[in-house]
Amino acid sequence: MSATGPDEPPAVPPAVPPAVPPDEPPAEPPARERRPWGSISRAQIVAAALEITRRDGLDALTIRALAADLGVSRMALYRHVSGKDELVALVMDAIAAHDVVPPDLGTGPWPDRLRRIAGGMRRELGAYPGTIDALVTRGNHGPGALRLVETILATLADAGLDERAAVRYYLVFIDLVLGRMHREAHGDPIDRHRNASLGARAEDREGLPRLSAAAPHLREITTAEVFATELDMLIRAVEAEARDRG
Repeated sequence: MSATGPDEPPAVPPAVPPAVPPDEPPAEPPARERRPWGSISRAQIVAAALEITRRDGLDALTIRALAADLGVSRMALYRHVSGKDELVALVMDAIAAHDVVPPDLGTGPWPDRLRRIAGGMRRELGAYPGTIDALVTRGNHGPGALRLVETILATLADAGLDERAAVRYYLVFIDLVLGRMHREAHGDPIDRHRNASLGARAEDREGLPRLSAAAPHLREITTAEVFATELDMLIRAVEAEARDRG
């Protein structure tokens, strides 16, 4: 007789879980080991933020992404930065402080120095997608950016301009460099591919000899050539104003 009594059904043995098929995908690896509390520095945060921006663009720079990249909690980051706005400001200032102005910029003729600053801005800002939009919309007033402004103003003063004229040409310089980069990022009206069709249409029509002759050049001249020409025009304008004042 069963120990359950004459009126009770026999006990049902517990179900055995099915075996895992041999081709079952392996379990996900454990999350990255967290750093010890307090082991992250502000310099490490800026370096990692720069790398994320260079690799994925400024839009991808978030507290969550940065914490994952560094292997820390978001709360650990908030001990050093207040949020994305401050991260963006730190990234932009780091670019201005360390990459745009070469160490030996103080030597050589002022036009060459101004060209080198412009080239450094185009090169470095172009390497970090999204930073040009942030500069155009919000500016940058960190220590590195202020030193860059000081360097440009000093270069223009060396050209022979007074303070007011130096500020005016500084603003023209910034408008030229950042404006050109912003247009190149968002639809440039002078892009050669865009203007190739303009020349092609002219070649099919009579009465447009100048435009027809210009057609090959519209297809060939790059925005980099246009930028160099714009910068040359600015430099000649500075030279002319300094000469008139002298």
